[in-house]
Amino acid sequence: MEVVVATWNKVKLEQIQMALKEIPLNITSLPKNMEDVEETAITFKGNAQLKIETVKRYYPNDIIVGEDSGLTIDALEGFPGVKTARFSHGSDADRAQLLMDRLKGVPLSKRTAQFISVVALAFPDGKVMHSQGTMNGWIAKNAPDKLKGYGDIFLLSNDKVLTKQLEHTISPYDHRQIALFQAKQLIIDWLERKTT
Repeated sequence: MEVVVATWNKVKLEQIQMALKEIPLNITSLPKNMEDVEETAITFKGNAQLKIETVKRYYPNDIIVGEDSGLTIDALEGFPGVKTARFSHGSDADRAQLLMDRLKGVPLSKRTAQFISVVALAFPDGKVMHSQGTMNGWIAKNAPDKLKGYGDIFLLSNDKVLTKQLEHTISPYDHRQIALFQAKQLIIDWLERKTT
């Protein structure tokens, strides 16, 4: 039995492998020739679920880990949400600039936002479990001249944008780290019950 990570995103794969490294199983990625999962659900949980259901068909005897995440902005009624990576053409920097444009004139107090991550787990016995992590912040009123992505506009309570905070390390308060920490506990619990 292995832990199969249902992602084609290299950075996400490395983060998941790092977060789950204490689990006493091999943590593997998907083969290159396996089809990508179309993320058609309207929630992060739904998209994470689609990923594990698709991969489970190929790996019924393994633990499958699927994750979906994105940015929700309260003043935009939760937008961009599940469409964070694809609500318009271009790069994350282009999309971040579009969000800044849409929030022109909105005071900082009303620019509350969240990065949300949901992890779905499928176990060989048919059990499915979920964990969620949330990082709260604000969309900054000012952005650098050369935006690189959402981290440049996501303001934390220490008055630093996320990219400045993460220059040296991944924050333990990161939404994906929170969701993965809980997912790790759920996998450990399942393995312990299986061996007793």
